[in-house]
Amino acid sequence: MKPITAIIVYFSLMIPSLFISYGNYTTTKEHIINDVNQALAQTILYTSDRITADTLKVYRSKLKIDQLKETSYLTMCTEEPSKVSICSDTISYKVGKERLYIRAYPNCTRVAIFRMSEQKTPFILFVLSIIWCIFSFIYLKTKSLKNNNFCIEPEIINLGTLHFSKSSNLFFDEKKQEIYFTPMQHQLMKMLITTKNHRLSIKEICHCLWPGKEDARDTLYTLVHRLKPILEKVSDVKIETVNGHFYILKTRKS
Repeated sequence: MKPITAIIVYFSLMIPSLFISYGNYTTTKEHIINDVNQALAQTILYTSDRITADTLKVYRSKLKIDQLKETSYLTMCTEEPSKVSICSDTISYKVGKERLYIRAYPNCTRVAIFRMSEQKTPFILFVLSIIWCIFSFIYLKTKSLKNNNFCIEPEIINLGTLHFSKSSNLFFDEKKQEIYFTPMQHQLMKMLITTKNHRLSIKEICHCLWPGKEDARDTLYTLVHRLKPILEKVSDVKIETVNGHFYILKTRKS
């Protein structure tokens, strides 16, 4: 996994979480304002020139949101708009020749509105984004340490884009991915890459790989023939014969 992938996934979870959360908060706020508006509109029918305990009782009974019944209140006001963002519309009515104005306040904090809104889905997305962030950090950190350890390991033999680790007895390509050879291919490659100048005589190779076989040249030729395309596919290294008596491991540029 690349860092950019981790970042994309993180924001793909975090951004929807924030947008959904804010959207649900705004929707709940609108529902609260609509509720106090409709309750106030019905209460006006029972309102005299002042707000009494009975008036407030009627108003609260008309509220549909239970959480507002304990905190919401009414107040006489002027025609000027309220400076409080969460309140009902200003309703006017006449008592005799006098025009009065009344307004309802749900008396809710932003935290209370947030708690009243549906936050389950955004919360799940938010938690998933945090978990993904932690996982990505640990994964990328571990991968970085492994790559650094691979680069500085003293037991690594490098030839072009081919790398051999003596400690793990494994071959790797330039992306630090393991290269898979058959057991005989692996043994031959190990002999060539660990030998000085990466060069061995055919006689010596046959003796090491097939000690009980009198003449293993044809078998070695078949082994090398099948190994060449695999090696050239995963690295810039090739096997060549020298004067028909030696095999040498070298880069294609050399």
